This record gives sequence, C-alpha cells and structure tokens, in this order.
Amino acid sequence: MPGPLCLDLTRLLSRIGRGPLTGVDRVERAYADWVLTVDPDPRFLVRTSRGYVLFDHRGARAFLGALDSGGPWGKPDLFSRLTGKAGSPRHAAEAMLRRHALARRLPGRLLPCLSDHLRENTTYLNVGHSNLTDQTLKAFRVLPDVRLAIFIHDVIPLEYPQYSSPGFPEHFAAMMARVVACADMILCNSDDTATRLKSRFDALPPLTAAHLGLADLASPEPLPASVASDIPRFVTLGTIEPRKNHALLLDVWEGLPLENRPHLHIVGHRGWADADLLARLDTHPLRDVAIFEHSGLTDGQVTTLLTGAHGLLFPTLAEGFGYPAAEAARLNVLPICSDLPVLREILGDCGVYLDPLNAYSWMETIKKRSAVNLAAESLPAYDAPTWQAHFETVAAALWPQGHEGEA
Repeated sequence: MPGPLCLDLTRLLSRIGRGPLTGVDRVERAYADWVLTVDPDPRFLVRTSRGYVLFDHRGARAFLGALDSGGPWGKPDLFSRLTGKAGSPRHAAEAMLRRHALARRLPGRLLPCLSDHLRENTTYLNVGHSNLTDQTLKAFRVLPDVRLAIFIHDVIPLEYPQYSSPGFPEHFAAMMARVVACADMILCNSDDTATRLKSRFDALPPLTAAHLGLADLASPEPLPASVASDIPRFVTLGTIEPRKNHALLLDVWEGLPLENRPHLHIVGHRGWADADLLARLDTHPLRDVAIFEHSGLTDGQVTTLLTGAHGLLFPTLAEGFGYPAAEAARLNVLPICSDLPVLREILGDCGVYLDPLNAYSWMETIKKRSAVNLAAESLPAYDAPTWQAHFETVAAALWPQGHEGEA
C-alpha cells in the first residue's frame, strides 16, 4: 500500500463562491479523489480565515460533495454568526469543515496539530500553489518523518512578470524560494515546466514531470440562444487576462471581411486584465454581432459549444500546460495555438501553431479554416493524457519501492 498522505485543499476552499473551477483548481480536485482512493485513512489540511483545520476522509467527502454541487454548506456555526459572515459561501464551507475537524489551530499553532494527528511517514502534498507560507512549510519540515511533495504548475510570473498583477511576481518568487528550500520533491505538469525550473534554480530537490489528465467529458447541454448553429464558429477558452492574448483575436475579427465572417465565442471569467482591454471588449462594435462573451457556461455547455466549432483559438503568450487546447483536441476540434514548446509537447501533430504576435497569420488561418467542411474532414487522432497515467508516475516517484497508485 502507498504511504500515508496529507493533501492541502486550501486552494479549493479559496475558490468557493468565485465561479467555475480553473485549471489549477481542477488539478487539486483530481488529487483529492486520488488520495481518497489510495489512502484508507488520509488527512486533509486547509488554512481558513482564522487558522488551520485538519480533517479526515469524512470531512473531505462532505466538502467535495458540496463543492461539486454548489452547496448547500449547512448551517453557519457560532463563530460565523459572531463575525457577521454567516451568509458567505466561503465562510459557510469553513463552518462545515470546523464541524468535521480532527483539530483546529490558530496561526502559529500548526505544529502541535500535525504532531498529534499525522501518521508516521506521511507525505504532505500541496498541488494548488496555496498555503505555501513559511509558517506552514516550517511546521511540516520540523517533523522528521514527514516528506513534502509540492506541485509547481509554471514559472510564468518569474519569466513574464508583465503578465501578472502588480506585486504578484515578488510574491511568487518568495514562494518558490520557500519551496526549493523546504520540499523533498517537486512535481510538475510538463517537461517544458521541468526544463524552466532547472534553468532558474541551481539546487532543486528531485523533480518529476507528469502530464495532467483530462476530466471526464461533460454531457452536452443546450446553448444560449445567442449561439447560431448555421455560422462557422471559433471558441477561445480561459480566464480573460493579458497572458491569454484576447487583444489579438479582437484585432483579427476587426480585420475579417464582413462576408462569411465567422463568430468568435470568448468563454471565461474576467481575471486581472488591462482596463483598456476590458473597455474595448465591452464597447466593441462586433459585440453580440460576431463576438460573444460567456462567463457562466456549464461544463456541458462548453462541450456543446466546442463540438462543431471550426477551431479552438489559443493565442496564449505563456503557458504551463494548456488545458483548453488538450480538451479541444479530445473533442476532435482543431486547436489553433501559439507556437510554444509546451503546446507542441502536449498536442504533437494535433495542433496548428502560429506566432502569437502575428495577427495576419491568425487572420489568414481563420479565413481558410472557416471554409472547411467539417463533416468531410478527418483530423489526427489525439492520444489524450489521463489521470491514471499521471498518478502512476506520481506514485512511482513518491513510493519507488514498488508501490502503485490508482486513478
């Protein structure tokens, strides 16, 4: 059997009430299922607004069930009522976890909690870039029989600070310094990310790259009336932020000829973005004519929107993995992507690769692609990455003495 595990779920807790899960959120969610499968008595940790909560499989199943269904989270506890936060979904979730707690500790008191409730030879897993504070990592580091395995999704804030919100690159750099100093093992999502980590840090702990799996395909659901079925459509999927390069697509659509102009569907919530870009999107003359923004589609509706699209447009300027492109390829939808090493690694021959700064090449590709008869087309078969393969690689790294993980 694999050794004991303690998975940090702080990232998922922080996302409650903030819309659909992002790519990193989905990774933490997949790890939760895996830990519940391979460890009969796992531990889970979250940092709440008031400290730490440690809980077992019962609390994890209650939390994940409510997360997946959007609630309900149950009645607020006394602390939530006293602080006036009983109506907040995030604080309702914290109240649920307090009811399931094996232990609760204020900041600065995590070590006794871990010492009392972690089993011998536990591996602390943190896969969400959250709760990687000096206080948390040092508490685990003090325990001689606990290992720390930390997942790093990318180093984009270090390589491209202009694509991050003000102050975040400095925060990320400090976090990475703590990880490199404290981790016994680093996990990452691609060979490209591993290469970038090695190029930036001289003394890394052992490093394992494992491609992320794709979630189970959501069943198709009806689309909003704004989606025309008789006009070629392209979809771009991801948070609206500078790194995703939505500005290039707006430039392209402005240059496309009126005759036979396809529709562009922008799917994703607005994140940190240039105010000028958001204003341009809000006031664009093609908005709700040939450019449509969707921020609240279900996974099933995204499946329907992608199915039958002439392409997934992914002009990202930097990426750690590229979930949207992989998800499109699995649906037999052509990913038209930035020419980045990681996307070539993930997609192989199943993508079209373009310069993300050359709007003309995107325009010409989209014009030609709009005329393709999809019913008569045969795209290369995509060998989609799976969570089973991912966790087999992770298990071999965590327990090299013959243990096998299960997806």
